[in-house]
Amino acid sequence: MIISVDHGNRSIKTPTSLFTSGVIASDNKFGIKSDYVFWEGKYYTLTEKRISYMRDKTEDDRFYVLTLFAIAYELERRGVPESLDPIDITLLVGLPPAHYGQLHRRFEDYFFRKREIVDFEFNERCFSIRVNKVVSYTQALAAAVTRYGDLKNHAVSYIIDIGGFTVDVLKLRRGKPDLEVMESFEQGIITLYNKITSQCNSQYDRLLEDSDIDEVIRGEPTILPGEIQLLIRTHAQQFLNEFYNFLRERGIDVKSSKCVFAGGGSMLLRNMIERSGKVGFPIFIDNIYANAQGYELLYKSEVTANANR
Repeated sequence: MIISVDHGNRSIKTPTSLFTSGVIASDNKFGIKSDYVFWEGKYYTLTEKRISYMRDKTEDDRFYVLTLFAIAYELERRGVPESLDPIDITLLVGLPPAHYGQLHRRFEDYFFRKREIVDFEFNERCFSIRVNKVVSYTQALAAAVTRYGDLKNHAVSYIIDIGGFTVDVLKLRRGKPDLEVMESFEQGIITLYNKITSQCNSQYDRLLEDSDIDEVIRGEPTILPGEIQLLIRTHAQQFLNEFYNFLRERGIDVKSSKCVFAGGGSMLLRNMIERSGKVGFPIFIDNIYANAQGYELLYKSEVTANANR
């Protein structure tokens, strides 16, 4: 069974499910009814409080537990009955382009666990899994694959994935990666949230949720006073200005090249990017599941290519 999981700093995605990258543990069952995983003597449930940024997500078991949730949701969606017979899984994952070379082996081993059988309970249903294979891809490329038809006819294009803690930039020639430009800018959308919430707390004694900030940036109805709305918009514009400067310093010309924007941050900032006039030909991938779906497309194309050799 193939299961694809995109481990974002802000959220975890499979090709069909999405949840915040936050989890809490307890020795006992939680009193409030919610989805839970019981694994190795502890109960885990999801929370909207995301895990603090981890460049290396293998430092502890939290992202492994989040992956068990992702696998459980996929098993549930596919109607797989609970079973103590191991379900063999090919797990597809991804990393930011600039982190891939250094971290991909460690990331793959973290999930592979020497093919050990892993037993866990999900919402009172028992499952046994064995990860037979782990394949990792670069996140930005995976998102681009979902729009390959739009990119293969362009001599030069860029895929720009604005994620939780990184902005990934990958140069493409005729839709294929050019390693001349493969950058990860560690100033994702969560850093914008942190700057806004910190200043709002110190200046106005107000504690904001991410959703409060999202409403203002998207131009949606909000109960926030005008001065806080102005603060949010100012920081969002500064974030984009720093992003444009980052690209310019690296000789990346977004004014005359086709640029494909992916990731939740791109969707959030879309109106501001389009209005800025600094990106000549922007295309937005509105599909938040693009990376996870792209992993599957890449893997299946590799399997087909190998079968035809």
